[in-house]
Amino acid sequence: MKAGIIGCGFIGNELAMFMDKNKEFRLIGINDINKDKANDLIRKLRNNKPIFMDLHDLIKKSDLVIESASKEVVKKILKNKNLDKKGKKLLIMSTGGLINNLKLLSKINNCEILLPSGAIAGLDAIKSVSGRIKSLTLTTTKPVKGLEGAPYISENKINLKSIRSKKIIFEGGLKDAINGFPKNINVAATLFLASKFEGIKIRIIADPNIRYNLHEIEAIGNFGIIKATTQNAPSKNPKTSYLAVLSAIQTIKNIKNNLKIGN
Repeated sequence: MKAGIIGCGFIGNELAMFMDKNKEFRLIGINDINKDKANDLIRKLRNNKPIFMDLHDLIKKSDLVIESASKEVVKKILKNKNLDKKGKKLLIMSTGGLINNLKLLSKINNCEILLPSGAIAGLDAIKSVSGRIKSLTLTTTKPVKGLEGAPYISENKINLKSIRSKKIIFEGGLKDAINGFPKNINVAATLFLASKFEGIKIRIIADPNIRYNLHEIEAIGNFGIIKATTQNAPSKNPKTSYLAVLSAIQTIKNIKNNLKIGN
């Protein structure tokens, strides 16, 4: 299967290195807004020798398109005329980019869209009770460093360095959370797409005394109560949980697996 990767940050690098060791896939193209970063990644690979491609050519020539760039890039991918073809698959890491582009997503009829569960557990259960949920809350707690650079932080002039103990810095709805924390809150977008519940409540907590990323889900309905807690070690990028990378790798493996576990 011919694959192309869009975005050469930590996740893009990890997925490229995985594919370089896996004979089931042939990495043919790399794309990044920074061509030097793309070429640096290409030089690291031993078995695959992809070339730098523009977005249009990468989508056209790849059977599996992997997005690991940003929510802004997701819109460009969904609008590309070469995406919606039979046999083509699109794996999206920046699931926050789907929320503002649900109309574009609804027009995709042939391309299979793959969304890894990412940094959270419990999505199978949440999907099973979609339509029966009365209340859904996601509480995300992160080290201070993992929240640096978020638009919400700068717009509200929050001094993260002054925080000495656990502090709630955001409470609100899904779209405000995604716009305010685009690098931190893909889990909320994935949770919405699994639950289809419009009234998700998002709480973001900064804690200078932890080293991990903590995601807590609580869903209440006539089915009972679902609680899922995931404590993730951060990756080399403090804004990304390492579990998100492992989840993406497993999603890619599942493409070729005959045994499918979960709904």
